[in-house]
Amino acid sequence: MSILDGLPKSEAEWRRLMDAAAPIAQRLIDELELSPKAQSILKLMSEGMALADICGLTQEERDAMFIRGCRMIQAGDVTKGRDWMLMLHQLEPLDARVIYAIALTYQGEGNIALAAKLYVHFIALDAANPEGHLRLGECLLSAREYDGAIAHFAVGERLSRGTNAAAAAHAVRMHAHALERRSAHQRLRQAAR
Repeated sequence: MSILDGLPKSEAEWRRLMDAAAPIAQRLIDELELSPKAQSILKLMSEGMALADICGLTQEERDAMFIRGCRMIQAGDVTKGRDWMLMLHQLEPLDARVIYAIALTYQGEGNIALAAKLYVHFIALDAANPEGHLRLGECLLSAREYDGAIAHFAVGERLSRGTNAAAAAHAVRMHAHALERRSAHQRLRQAAR
């Protein structure tokens, strides 16, 4: 059992889920008595437009909203900051940095399963960013999923090498720590036999 259980394992599985959900969602939307404007917005969203684009929010405005959410979180108002980020995520679902910030709040509160799933989403949007792999590795390590943690620390180290010395050093330390924890866990299991 993994903290990542429940996530689709392949693009084909994602497509099957989306194909199954689409008629249900459409039926629910059809049953609602929506104004023409609301119907127009839903149509644009179904075509792939973000709500932020539909509402005419500029990138500068989105950046300002992101900074405000970060400041709330950094000031210790994690719930309010996360709520702000969740609202921003609804406006722009593919903004990887927003997903990362939301995941950090859950990880900080110890909800590693939810944080890990969000980091997977972040990595899907920004696979070359070592921070997502490092944070996912930390979550997997906390869940005693050593092989996954080791793999993500290795990826984080490889991606940060030459570009981010601090991240690379953290990845090396965490990789070694995960290897030690896995060995200790294996020794305990063998001793228990």
